[in-house]
Amino acid sequence: MRVFLIGFMGAGKTTTGRTLARRTGSLFVDLDGRVEAGLRMKVAQVFRERGEGFFRAEESKQLTACARFGSLVVATGGGTFSLPGNRELIRRLGVSVFLDVPWGEIVLRLPAKQGERPLFGSPERALELYSERLPHYRSADLTIRPEPGEDAEALAGRLALALEAHS
Repeated sequence: MRVFLIGFMGAGKTTTGRTLARRTGSLFVDLDGRVEAGLRMKVAQVFRERGEGFFRAEESKQLTACARFGSLVVATGGGTFSLPGNRELIRRLGVSVFLDVPWGEIVLRLPAKQGERPLFGSPERALELYSERLPHYRSADLTIRPEPGEDAEALAGRLALALEAHS
C-alpha cells in the first residue's frame, strides 16, 4: 500500500511517516528530501533562486516517481496536496492521510524551523496559507488528529489501524 501523509508544515509528517514505515515494513520517502537530492539544493534555496513554480514542478516529478514502489509511506510537503494534479495523482497511487494538527499546536512548532520553511514568512502569513490549504487537506481519504502529548509511535500505531480498516 502507498500512503501519502499530508498536512501543514510542522504537522509531523516526516517523523510520523518514518515511524509508520518502520512499523509496516514499508519504504519511507520524504518528498522534500527527494527534491533536495534531485536538485542538490535545499528547499529554501530552490525557492530563493528558482522560485516556487520550479520547486512545485520538481515536487510533482518526484511524486510521480513514487509509482515505482509498491509499499511506501510518503511525507509530502505542506503545499503538495494543494495542487489539483498532485491530489489526483495521490488518489490514483494510494491513500492520502491528513495529519490534522490544530493551528495552536502548529504555531508552537513552527518558530524553531522558520529558517527552513520558505513560505513561513510570519505567523500571520502562515495562518493565511494554512487557511488556504485546509479545504484541500480535508479532502484526504483519512484524517488523523494527534492527541495532546501523543508521540509519533502512538500516532503511527493509530494510523496503521485506521489504514487497515480503510483497505
